[in-house]
Amino acid sequence: FEEMRDLLEEDFVDVVQGYISDSQNRLVQLRTAQANNDNANGFEVAHALKGASATLGATHLAAISSQLQEVCRSNTISQYADTIEQAAIALQLVEQEIHQRLGQ
Repeated sequence: FEEMRDLLEEDFVDVVQGYISDSQNRLVQLRTAQANNDNANGFEVAHALKGASATLGATHLAAISSQLQEVCRSNTISQYADTIEQAAIALQLVEQEIHQRLGQ
């Protein structure tokens, strides 16, 4: 987090806000994929969320996203609404930590 902050300097806040917004949208997409048993789309969305989270240092959310990828590989996303909600909670914690570190 701090390394990225130093690297991006004044663009950092925009990048972080973009990550939060994109991640919230991806959670909506994951819920839709789960409701429709759309494992192909679920996999792609989970993969994107995992990569963005890992880049930002949100390791817990990245790990949950990785689990969701595996669920989609086994074509069972329809059974994992609880895991998607765990991802939503993890994102809330990431948001709180980001706001705390940014002094917002």
